[in-house]
Amino acid sequence: MIKLIATDMDGTLLDSRKNMPGDILPVVRALRGMGVDFVIASGRQYAALRRDLGELADEVIFLAENGALIMEKEKRLFIDPLPTDTIRPIIERTRGMEGIHPVICRAGAALIQKTAPEEFVRNVMMYYDSTEVVDNLLDVCNGLDDVCKIAFYDEGDAEHHEYPLLREVLPESLAVILSGYSWVDVMKPGANKGRAMRMLQEIKGIGPDQCMAFGDYLNDLEMLGSVTESYAMQNALPEIRAAAKHIAPSNDENGVVRVIRERFHI
Repeated sequence: MIKLIATDMDGTLLDSRKNMPGDILPVVRALRGMGVDFVIASGRQYAALRRDLGELADEVIFLAENGALIMEKEKRLFIDPLPTDTIRPIIERTRGMEGIHPVICRAGAALIQKTAPEEFVRNVMMYYDSTEVVDNLLDVCNGLDDVCKIAFYDEGDAEHHEYPLLREVLPESLAVILSGYSWVDVMKPGANKGRAMRMLQEIKGIGPDQCMAFGDYLNDLEMLGSVTESYAMQNALPEIRAAAKHIAPSNDENGVVRVIRERFHI
């Protein structure tokens, strides 16, 4: 019996215009009445997710920052931060890269530099509700013990510009993850949605066969592999479609909610 359902946000639960399904709140409440937890699993910041979900925020569990942070009703269940001695070297090695801009993603706030270009700041504000602007990131990155990841925004196509560059200049001991068209996340090795899902299963006392998950992009791959009932969206990357047990209708067809309604007769 399914006890937990996890879904990615962008490209999965949200449609192409970033709209939430209009019927998601009653569906989540119906699931809770059946003893099923609903999990939002996203690369986004926890504070931004709470902002965007509104009334739904207290009804779900958040697997935020690509799995580095798990929160439930403002309670931190798990954090998997970057080692403190890696933060400054990451910023130093990537400093001055043309068209690439870092965000130091702490559990409570995202740090960006005052000199950042306007387009980058606009994108940060979209995904990070709690943000601090500092004069120089190098002046504040020593000793930080709650950095979930360092996200890098690319002014162009991250997959063909930023992603290979970061993999080249950063040590192999760090995980470099393509998380969107314009975003690459640098995280602690092994920190991903799949590891967080396994931790959540342990916390809740359930196994993979009691879990469903929906995803569309590369940062969802490990999460889909951590559950028995895995769904790739119709619009998902080929690698994700190949890895999933099932294919759900696309995000523009309200695929996540349609599958849940069908499976649970809601």
